[in-house]
Amino acid sequence: MFKKIAVALDESPEAERALRSALDLAKFTSAEVYIITVIEDLPAYIGCVSAVAPEVPSLLRNERQAFYADMHSRARKAADEAGVSLHTALVEGNEIKGLLEAVDQIAPELLVVGLRLEPGGLSRLLGGTAHQLALHAKCHVLGIR
Repeated sequence: MFKKIAVALDESPEAERALRSALDLAKFTSAEVYIITVIEDLPAYIGCVSAVAPEVPSLLRNERQAFYADMHSRARKAADEAGVSLHTALVEGNEIKGLLEAVDQIAPELLVVGLRLEPGGLSRLLGGTAHQLALHAKCHVLGIR
């Protein structure tokens, strides 16, 4: 059965449900859980802001790092309460590419992702993050609603 379970974790309620489900499954199978969070690049307009206030990009990066470190800390607490071994990874860059590269490095048997319906149904036409991960991940993918 599964010995390594990866979870794509962001601040969404769908990702939180995915984490809870992964912890339940890991407890049942005695698996380790690896949470992966991608910190996407700052928007391009920050370059204009930095011309006036050069410290802003650094402040924004530090704030994001602290936010996600706190999120990982809460996930670690939930894993401890469930009696599950948890590992964390913060990846910077493109969401899908970063997740896929982390999955390749961790080599889990299962990737758990939260499923969400994007506003306007655009994900139905283009394929959302979960769809892209399901197509390209080198492991099983479990979508949680």
